[in-house]
Amino acid sequence: MFKRLAGLFRLDAKPQHQQPVATPMLGGAAQVAEAQPTHAATKDALQRFMRVMTAHLDSREGRRLADAVATGFDTLEDAAEAFEEGVLGEEGQKHGQWLVIQVDWKAHEKIEWQVAELASSFGIPERWNWTTPPETRTVPDGLCAVASWAASLGYELMHLDFGHDAYYALMVKREGAEEAYQAARVAGLNVLDTADFARVNA
Repeated sequence: MFKRLAGLFRLDAKPQHQQPVATPMLGGAAQVAEAQPTHAATKDALQRFMRVMTAHLDSREGRRLADAVATGFDTLEDAAEAFEEGVLGEEGQKHGQWLVIQVDWKAHEKIEWQVAELASSFGIPERWNWTTPPETRTVPDGLCAVASWAASLGYELMHLDFGHDAYYALMVKREGAEEAYQAARVAGLNVLDTADFARVNA
């Protein structure tokens, strides 16, 4: 009798669900390695970034700079270093075909002529000028003012952060900005829009 009752209770008991076997977690280094884009993917993103950013240049000059950056990346394995070497090195950007505003942290007097170079390379007749007294000028304020001027003409200023005591800015047509930001980030370049740049340098 007791055996039959015990059997009935066993039948009424809810089955125990088997716990799923946990998938082993990857270690920190393995997770980072898995998240990192491959050399080929990084290089492809860097080349896409360069195509967008050099679209305003003569096609031969744009290709020369893009190729220099791609070749540098094959050697250096670092997008920021490849960009600096290819665009800002001795054989980098040329007068009349300007790409990057490069200004040391206190050299606000060098912004105006570089913006004029950039405007010329884009075929923009308007010129940007300082409207604040020299004694109150700073490089971040100047670049933010340039960004407002560029925005009024349908362009966006992008800021590259290489971790130096210098500022780097590029200009792109508004419709190409999102593609440029995405490609830069995949390539590993630290890019900021002007709102973030102003906040960082407040």
